[in-house]
Amino acid sequence: MKKITFAVLGIATLAVMFSFSAVGAINEGKKDAFNAYKKFESAGNNKTKTPQKNNVNESYLSDYSIDSAHLPDSEAIKSFKGSSITDLLVPSDEKLWFIMEGDKAKGIVIATDTEPIQAGLEKTGPELYEMYKDIIQEYGKDVQVKYLDYAGGFIFVAVDPNGNEGIWLEERAAKLLDLSPGTKYSSEQVLESINDGLNSSDEDVSDDDSLGGGK
Repeated sequence: MKKITFAVLGIATLAVMFSFSAVGAINEGKKDAFNAYKKFESAGNNKTKTPQKNNVNESYLSDYSIDSAHLPDSEAIKSFKGSSITDLLVPSDEKLWFIMEGDKAKGIVIATDTEPIQAGLEKTGPELYEMYKDIIQEYGKDVQVKYLDYAGGFIFVAVDPNGNEGIWLEERAAKLLDLSPGTKYSSEQVLESINDGLNSSDEDVSDDDSLGGGK
């Protein structure tokens, strides 16, 4: 029986490893991740003697999810001639749910239909939720949203039914790309920043190589 492990990032941003069985677990990935999060949260409450919360305030998963996508390798990005980041994305079977408490987000769950990937991120979760609400307000409920994991940061790509596209970045991704978090950007602006970062990395490697002396 195949076993899967993943890290839960909780209140103290500690990583805890859990094992899960994926056999016959269609649509169980998010449940396993969320259950592990609740166990970790409960253990933290017991350790700090935090009173148990009443049923009204119990956490739950959002009834909607956000699909994931990935950027291709650096060469594909640098050779891309289009203007829409959507045309560059590689589909993924991962999805993101918000961990809710009342009408506020506490964190996120990331999972496939069968695999729990990650749960927690109690600082990033509320930030992503506010970005998501901004997108819905900007584009309406029929908007299609995908998230990208960019070097540990998150990017939301939103496209409305008319093909209008906008990009939002949370704090870590924005810092890596020298952009502002929670601000709407065009694909051209974000792609330019990504390419600038890739070109800078290439120059750093070239500089490192030049430091090596000959025999």
